[in-house]
Order: sequence, then C-alpha cells, then structure tokens
Amino acid sequence: MEGVEVAEWPYRQVNETYAPVLGVNIVGPAGNFPAEGELPVRLDTGYEGFLLISEDLYRRLRLRLSEMPKEMWATGRTVTGETLILRRAHVMIQVPKAKIMLEGYGETFRGNTEDLLGLRFLEAIKISLNGPEKKTYLHQPTL
Repeated sequence: MEGVEVAEWPYRQVNETYAPVLGVNIVGPAGNFPAEGELPVRLDTGYEGFLLISEDLYRRLRLRLSEMPKEMWATGRTVTGETLILRRAHVMIQVPKAKIMLEGYGETFRGNTEDLLGLRFLEAIKISLNGPEKKTYLHQPTL
C-alpha cells in the first residue's frame, strides 16, 4: 500500500474473535470523549454510515444539541430484519496519533451499546490490516 505509515493499533477482542480498531476522540457539543487518550472503535464495513455511537455516549456528548432534522435520520435494518430509526447528529472524529480530524455524523438507536466506524469514515482514510499480526495501520497518503 502506498503512503507512509503514521499510526498503528492492535486488534481488540470482540466476543470470540479479534477485530480491527482505530483509536479516536469523538467531539460533540459537550466536548471530547474520552477527555484524555483515545477510544478504540471497531471498524465495520457492514455499517454504511460514518460513526455508530452507543446511546449512552450519544447522551453524554449531548449530541441532541447538534442533531439533524428527523427528515435526515436514517432507517437501518438488522441482520434479523428488524427496522431501526437512527438518530443522526453532527460530530467531529479526531485520530490523535495521526493528527487527523474528520467531520461527519454520529448515529444511534434505542438500546445501542456499540461504537463502530463505518464505510463513510473509511472512505476518507487510508488503512491496511495485518491479520496475522492483528494490527491496523493508518497511512499518510502520498501526494
């Protein structure tokens, strides 16, 4: 892969397997989370959005203050066919190790406990995954 590697993260165990993550800070009206360090968030190509955020963190960051009109909320469907209404708010995602900040949206639904970085986020960065070593690498794009 072209580009200079600027940061790496070990995979995190999720249930019985290991999954790729990036360490991020989520910026909302109530400030940054986490206040110090970074939050390891799983990469999920099965989620089409930018950031899926737990309902609890959505509240803690007071994202209702930056929420988009209901007409702009998405409708999601689970693997079991259940339909979900996804609240949507403006957020900023910082990747502290790489000094990157991206603007996008965070979504949540009633009862959600997961944080995921989806395809819209992944379209904006250059990463590689090393499965045997269980590491995620973020690359600085070449000009």
